[in-house]
Amino acid sequence: MNSRNLCFKATSLIAIVTLSACAGTGEIISSPDVRLVSVEMTSAGFHRQEFLLGFHVINPNPFPLPVESVAYRIRLGDQQFASGETRGKFTVPSNGESSFAISVELDLLKTTTSLSGFIPGNSHEDLTYELNGSFAVDIPFTKPLRFSHSDSIDLLAAEF
Repeated sequence: MNSRNLCFKATSLIAIVTLSACAGTGEIISSPDVRLVSVEMTSAGFHRQEFLLGFHVINPNPFPLPVESVAYRIRLGDQQFASGETRGKFTVPSNGESSFAISVELDLLKTTTSLSGFIPGNSHEDLTYELNGSFAVDIPFTKPLRFSHSDSIDLLAAEF
């Protein structure tokens, strides 16, 4: 009975140590800095517009981030612009930078109440944006790494 009790305690101790190591990975992995750097309209129709959104990522960690998918939500001005999740593998180098692009298909007539804020040469060329999302990374026991950034983007320079 003693050996059975000892075996149970040892197994429980191993499980507790393993679970605490898993729970702590979120604290040792810093979230990346992600910014929207370009918004390019690649095709336009009355009910369908396609955009290529360019992003810049800075990895503050001393190890690479192997990204498997990106979940995102973008507001331009006070309008919901795009959201979704896309699969696409890329790696952000350790203490390094990388870029990626996402193609999105929208119907601006349905998704925005006012198109005037999205038209270049309008009363303002800079448009504020809010970016929220997460990276699913291929690192064992790691939850998705969240990112958030608010800034402005020059629509004329963004090739919108």
